[in-house]
Amino acid sequence: MPKYPRVNYIGNKEKLAGWIIGELPVASGTVLDLFAGGCSVSYALKKKGYAVISNDILYADYILGKALIENDRCTLKPSVFDIQPQKEREEKLEKQFSFLSERLYYSREVKELAHLAAVAEELCEEERYLFLALIRRAMIRKLPYSRMNVPWDQIKLLRNEAYSYEKYGRKRAYHNQTFESHMRENFEDYNRAVFTGQRKCTVFNCDAMELADKTDFVDVVYLDPPYPSTMNNYDAFYGLFDNMFQAGKKHADFTRRDCFLENLEELIRKLRGKTDYIVLSQNTRVRPEPEIIARMLGNYGQVSVREKKHNYQVTGKQNKNGSKELLFVVRMN
Repeated sequence: MPKYPRVNYIGNKEKLAGWIIGELPVASGTVLDLFAGGCSVSYALKKKGYAVISNDILYADYILGKALIENDRCTLKPSVFDIQPQKEREEKLEKQFSFLSERLYYSREVKELAHLAAVAEELCEEERYLFLALIRRAMIRKLPYSRMNVPWDQIKLLRNEAYSYEKYGRKRAYHNQTFESHMRENFEDYNRAVFTGQRKCTVFNCDAMELADKTDFVDVVYLDPPYPSTMNNYDAFYGLFDNMFQAGKKHADFTRRDCFLENLEELIRKLRGKTDYIVLSQNTRVRPEPEIIARMLGNYGQVSVREKKHNYQVTGKQNKNGSKELLFVVRMN
């Protein structure tokens, strides 16, 4: 049985995906996962036999979708690491990635990244996305707290193994491994995660509003936007990966509490007539409060709310305790 691999994604729904799918109002059909993020829900939907339309505005997430959702048979061979790209291309990419030097990584590591990105360009499309997904995983794994907005001085401090041992009781040597070593460690897990779904799955890299405008009828739209008033700055967490490949895009802002409800309602209006059900993930910590969200959704259909205890791990053994995960299930008018 294929298994979703480790992707290190803040707010990932891997542990909730089974519950979410069990609460869907249809047992088959087409589901649009409009804010796919780490793609764990899209992956679980694919395993359950749904046709999946998986979308995210971040290129760092799009490559995961292309590698694990749309891709249904292509895997990588270990010999991929033996490819030697043209030096001129590596040098150009090293210059393109230079903004990462002494911001996320040391200059020698940026040079290795350029080599690996040049290798990716030598591959066919399906192989390339799987290889890029491994690069992304390696980049995140090497960073303290698995995100790209940690200040460089703190990164250097936490990569000091003696300091890490004194403070945390372990050296965290994986921060200082090469990118390639991390990729090799995860190589077979990513290969084994590839499987052929029962129905066609497609992946997009669009703003949610834009794709809602373009969407034809689907059975369910699943919405997992950034939770307002929580740790939700995904552009900062992963956007530098997009900048590496010059793939950043403007998009509607669902992170701010002062405009979340307005943007969510605009999105719901765009989806009217295009689905029978909308299923929205939030939790009890969000602001605007869940009661306010439920009232707005009630203008567009019959709303029921499901809840489940769940703690999101922040770092180490720390958790955001005391919250419940919520699912708003809207049967559209």
